[in-house]
Amino acid sequence: MGRGTFRSQNKVGETMSFQTDSSSGTTFSPEASYISGSDRVSWDLGDGSGYVADNTLSYIYTDTGTTKTVTLRTNKLSSLDAFRGQSDNLVGNLDMSGWVNLGNVFYVQGNPLLTGITHGASTNTFTQYFAYSCGLIGNHNMSMLTGLGGQFSVSTNPLLTGITHTASTEVFSQYLANNCGLVGNHDMSMLPGLGGTFQIYQNPLLTGITHTASTEVFSQYWAYSCGLTGNHDLSMFPELGGTFRINSNSLLTGITHTASTRAFSQYQVYACNLIGEYDLSMLSGLGGIFRIDINPLLTSITHTASTQRFSFYYANSCDLTGNHDMSMLPGLGGVFFINNNSGLTSITHTTSTQRFSQYRASDCNLSGNHDVSQFSGLGGSFRVENNPDLTSITHTESSEVFQNYWAYSCKLTGNHDVSGLLRLGGNFQTYSNSNLTGITHGTSTIAFTNYDSKDCNLTGNHDVSMLSGLGGSFQIQTNPLLKKIINPQSTKTFTTYDARGCDLDYINFLPLSGATFVGAEIKLSDNSMSSGEVNHILQDFLSNKQLNPSGWNEVTLAIGGSNGNVDGTSGGYNGTAAINALVGSYDWTITYNTP
Repeated sequence: MGRGTFRSQNKVGETMSFQTDSSSGTTFSPEASYISGSDRVSWDLGDGSGYVADNTLSYIYTDTGTTKTVTLRTNKLSSLDAFRGQSDNLVGNLDMSGWVNLGNVFYVQGNPLLTGITHGASTNTFTQYFAYSCGLIGNHNMSMLTGLGGQFSVSTNPLLTGITHTASTEVFSQYLANNCGLVGNHDMSMLPGLGGTFQIYQNPLLTGITHTASTEVFSQYWAYSCGLTGNHDLSMFPELGGTFRINSNSLLTGITHTASTRAFSQYQVYACNLIGEYDLSMLSGLGGIFRIDINPLLTSITHTASTQRFSFYYANSCDLTGNHDMSMLPGLGGVFFINNNSGLTSITHTTSTQRFSQYRASDCNLSGNHDVSQFSGLGGSFRVENNPDLTSITHTESSEVFQNYWAYSCKLTGNHDVSGLLRLGGNFQTYSNSNLTGITHGTSTIAFTNYDSKDCNLTGNHDVSMLSGLGGSFQIQTNPLLKKIINPQSTKTFTTYDARGCDLDYINFLPLSGATFVGAEIKLSDNSMSSGEVNHILQDFLSNKQLNPSGWNEVTLAIGGSNGNVDGTSGGYNGTAAINALVGSYDWTITYNTP
């Protein structure tokens, strides 16, 4: 029968009623579908307009803010299997108890005033059950729906405290109950077809999830930001993979896996309370984003061989102890953080050609040599500072750009060879290594913002002539055996050049004539220089000013202390005349020794 109008006194068939506050400006468009064939469905819209006959509606009410009771009439409710009422401003409880063959698709999502749904027993199969972004309150009872499966979503119902299921052998490609108010344990032990996308995250009062065995493939398993407590058993899922997130469960002490060869693009269990050894030896497809950081009682991680590429590997801020074996992960790269593990004494790597943008193993207890010669793509930010027993670092050649290279406050001993790092630059810090006697650089044109090797034991010559990007703050003070600095030809801007407290002879500053030192500080005091060496340096500064008038203004120079007196003849140079010119004509401020 086509669309038509029935009078309200028509009493044929069965009815169901529900409420809506759909108003002018919105379209009210519910739909009921038949199991097979066709039958008569009509709707009383509750506004006095009578019945409209059709299985679908597209109606705009004229009122605003009024709750109407809508009545659906059909020959038999049992002949209907699908209901669509998404974003129809449904109000209160939706009573579907007469739909004993409900299945196929059930859409009531996007109804924020829908507080409950009452179902009747149905054995029909569901392909989609959507009740997300509603206002469901308390427990949602689905124990009468034995054909539940396919895509299931009740997410974003913040007052939904529980879901009751019954046994179903249907396969789930999607199960979403995230952003709700689920409380206690969520029992899914009756759903052996669970797989695909599983999301139950952001349920802060959810303390556990009970599963049963499933051979379905998981592409997502998300249970993060809940209240999961104790061990979470996933040993029944041999096809787990894809994106796995169970992070931010502060009472979660462990996870039990079974063997899976599925590839992981994410594995995140950070900010939990994992205790002791964490065994991942059964997951051969681990890769992508791996985060297990901020587990302060986690003492070790056991891996198995995986050929997957890693873009992130975070195991920082745990309690990793002894050696951390990563020799089975040839795809390591991207961002690698294992810092803040005070008991971690070593890391075993294998060869990887992946590019590293960050490598951080600072604030641990790395001892002896730290070998990263397996990484030809090392670059970006490299940090191993604050490892008081770290005596050396072995690199291989890399053409990646470095923004940070921090190896300060360690125990670097002898010469530190970074000559293979062909694009070293940025912020270079190796200070406070009292046994460090030398640093060997390779040629690099990358700009330096900071070069800090103060408070070491640098001995003899310190050659930075191959670093044409040297600039910013250059600090090499307090190296009492340092005799000579060989400067590069650099055109960069310096803020500080600090080489005080060493045992330096003459320093040739002429290669830096093209650099900019406007307003910079140059500190050369307390180097036991002779008067001739002091005079020579002052004469070089005057030459630089004359060669580069705009680049050497308003410099503050300290060249006194244990150095010799400035005069007009020592070494064949007139230091007094140079000072008079620099101070009188070029606005320099100079502290020096007078005869």
